Amino acid sequence: MNSISVELADLEKQVRKKTTHSFIKNQLDKPIIDHDKLFVLNEIYQNTSMSRSQKQDYIVIVMLIDIALKTHDLKKNEDYNKETDKQLTVLVGDYYSGLYYYLLSELEDIEMIRLLAASIKKINEAKMNLQYINNNSEKEMYKAFLISETHLFTEIAKLYGKYELIPMIEKLLMLNRLISEQADKESILYNYYQQKGFNNSAYTKEEKIEMQINDLKIELDSSVKELSSNYSNYIYRHTLNSIKTNISQVEEG
Repeated sequence: MNSISVELADLEKQVRKKTTHSFIKNQLDKPIIDHDKLFVLNEIYQNTSMSRSQKQDYIVIVMLIDIALKTHDLKKNEDYNKETDKQLTVLVGDYYSGLYYYLLSELEDIEMIRLLAASIKKINEAKMNLQYINNNSEKEMYKAFLISETHLFTEIAKLYGKYELIPMIEKLLMLNRLISEQADKESILYNYYQQKGFNNSAYTKEEKIEMQINDLKIELDSSVKELSSNYSNYIYRHTLNSIKTNISQVEEG
């Protein structure tokens, strides 16, 4: 196991510790911890003046925010149809939210508290826009997806002057979201194309999404090439192990 894998495994363990609660464990599945977001945060906090434990504290807090936001989204899912399930899911999301605010208060970092509060507000606004798909253009839809998936992480990158990471962060996390949308035939994006009548266009809904994914793969590959091998090694091995083949096929096509 290489050093990055060891670091990420340790970070995941720290997040799991904070999200483990006997009542929650018995009622809902374990929260999904996004390894790519862990990787992004770990890279942002590399070469800062913080101690290892301080870096871990900040990364755990941000991941708790991400988990809280994702947990609140579950109440819209058809798997959570029962009113009691929805209420429980909201409460669990609130529990995670309260937990990260408590941890933040212990750090006493006013600048970070303000950044996170502003980011959460912007993300929630973007998610609201995604619920009103009839009012959105295709460009507006993808912008809302980009904000909801990447804004928290790009703002933290800016705070620490890691501007060179922003293109990679945006492409990687946006690509993951589109792949998730593609896998769910009832997803927001599928419903958007259905309601907008893209069935009558030159491309099917599936082809439209696939085109966006292929474009992002090429853009991600380009972004990664401008960074150190540390990034390309991780992304090709853990996230997109077939990206090179897919990119060559897209470029040749």
